[in-house]
Amino acid sequence: MTLLRELIEIPEQVHKGDFVLKLSDGVRDGALTLRDYVVTEQLLGAFDRALKLVKGAVETGQSKAAFLHGSFGSGKSHFMAVLHLLLSQDHSARSQPDLAPVVAGNEWLKGKKFLLVPFHMLGAKSLEHAIFSQYIGHVRQLHPDAPTPAVFLGEKVLEQAEVERQKDEKAFLAKLGGGAGDWGALDSWTLDRYQRA
Repeated sequence: MTLLRELIEIPEQVHKGDFVLKLSDGVRDGALTLRDYVVTEQLLGAFDRALKLVKGAVETGQSKAAFLHGSFGSGKSHFMAVLHLLLSQDHSARSQPDLAPVVAGNEWLKGKKFLLVPFHMLGAKSLEHAIFSQYIGHVRQLHPDAPTPAVFLGEKVLEQAEVERQKDEKAFLAKLGGGAGDWGALDSWTLDRYQRA
């Protein structure tokens, strides 16, 4: 008689993070990420929709966004890791038999290169901090000799604007609307409008 322990591996101990994949780890080793990944019909459809969304953005040149919703441990990071592998045309993902319908239906990916930035929100001060700091770190890792991406330069501009406003608010607001256009009231700034912007 065959025993259950002969058919499946049951660990003697299970820890909190054992079944949670950190996205940045999942994309480093595609074969390991895919080893125990079960691709259901629902996941095939989700991968296809996600790739079609990216295709639409590439073809139109317009940004697209989507929400990936699921409870803790439902597989969001695994999904994103496998999607990352598909977008980067990773051999282990492209040769995975269960993903063959998605690969075959998205031949447009051949020859495309994407800057894929795996990041997480853990410990982030804000959404901007998470995105920009991890983007900069990822670009530095991929291209150590390239200049640092200029994503934080806007902060200095805003800081200087605030210094100018505090010196002479009326003159500062007049400068904001001081363009040469014929925008009428649209080019006049108030303190409230400036703070909202």
